Amino acid sequence: MTQLNYTNRRYLDALEKKVLVFDGAMGTSLQLQNLTAEHFGGEQYNGCNDYLVISYPEAVEKVHRSFLEVGVDVLETDTFRSNRLTMQEYKLQDRILEINMAAAKLARRLADEYSNVERLTLNVQPRFVAGSMGPTGKLPSTNDPELSNIAYDELIDIFREQAVGLIQGGVDLLLIETSQDILEVKAAITGIHKAFAETNAWLPIQAQVTLDTTGRMLLGTDINASLTILEGMGIDVIGLNCSTGPEHMREPIRFLGENSTLPVSCIPNAGLPLNVDGQAVYPLEPEPFANDMYEFVTKHNISVVGGCCGTTPAHLKLLVDKLSNYQLPINSPITNYQLPTPSHLSRNSPPPCPQLTCGRNPHQLCWVNDATRKAHANSSGCCLKRITTVSCRSRVIRLRAARTLWIFRWRSPNAPTKASRCARSSRNCKWAWMFRS
Repeated sequence: MTQLNYTNRRYLDALEKKVLVFDGAMGTSLQLQNLTAEHFGGEQYNGCNDYLVISYPEAVEKVHRSFLEVGVDVLETDTFRSNRLTMQEYKLQDRILEINMAAAKLARRLADEYSNVERLTLNVQPRFVAGSMGPTGKLPSTNDPELSNIAYDELIDIFREQAVGLIQGGVDLLLIETSQDILEVKAAITGIHKAFAETNAWLPIQAQVTLDTTGRMLLGTDINASLTILEGMGIDVIGLNCSTGPEHMREPIRFLGENSTLPVSCIPNAGLPLNVDGQAVYPLEPEPFANDMYEFVTKHNISVVGGCCGTTPAHLKLLVDKLSNYQLPINSPITNYQLPTPSHLSRNSPPPCPQLTCGRNPHQLCWVNDATRKAHANSSGCCLKRITTVSCRSRVIRLRAARTLWIFRWRSPNAPTKASRCARSSRNCKWAWMFRS
């Protein structure tokens, strides 16, 4: 499977234009509604938030609307635990497709409603649906027999099944979140790829790991290892979520912003939870939360932000307001950037293409607009004749050809040379440095 032929890439296209804001905590918001066992469909399902999309979808719709009203760009489906293993607790393991499809269709209907130009009189704001896929509760990397007693292929099939339901329900992307075992993340990605092949629908994948206050996943994987492993598995966005508040994410977010070739997401809790009378209370108020997230965007080039446990519509409203006038550092077509001379290019770098260069400087890209791009694409002599995507996010420019991903990373002429890495091990990748003019 190649990730160049997306069935739906609206989410990735939107990332080229703005920082996208996810919604906040589903569980926190549902708790405030004081739901009873009757709302959950009886004592057997009491407390199963994911089943509310079947038993009492009005509660979930109320939460979705509360975040859409404050201007978020992305809704997460109420399916964090909707996989075969975690739903066994409620004897719902045979209704996985039904639950995931129902949750996705509910979020899809509301996202489309709030994207309607007749509702938003000033600007059309596309709203997206992320299919939430949380962990199974198993830790396949550990030696604990109770936590690792599952075959890797079974884990893959568990995630495949959930992804099929979400895809059929109409999500725009698949979101792997709150991941604490890197081996389970790999199983989830593989399962999603199998779901793509099964449904013949190819969507973006956003993978988010959870780190503790020491900057490591539960079983010790640090952010450097996580990036190295996941970048090469065919995902489209990488990031962090849950666990801590923004304060303890500063260093790993800085690392991702500086080293990831993919857009980076950051969706933290409203601080570290406190135990107050047996209840988890999240202490971070909306204003400091929004300030920290805005700092991540402006200092570390984070592409996706949002809120996890404890974050309310008030948290997200302030964040949306702060980002409303923010302009991406690079928001124009590829132009006025210099490639170093051929002698400075690595041996794996692409040769200059005469049809993509300016006459005065044979190493300057002159891709000025979409019409020019199409002209190059239609030219049989162009070395990048089947280019499908231009990405100007962060410090990376990606030119995606039919089977090759050329990546140009710019730096100042005096910056130390850095080893190049292949962004996707599953395809042919080439790197070159790009200098600012």
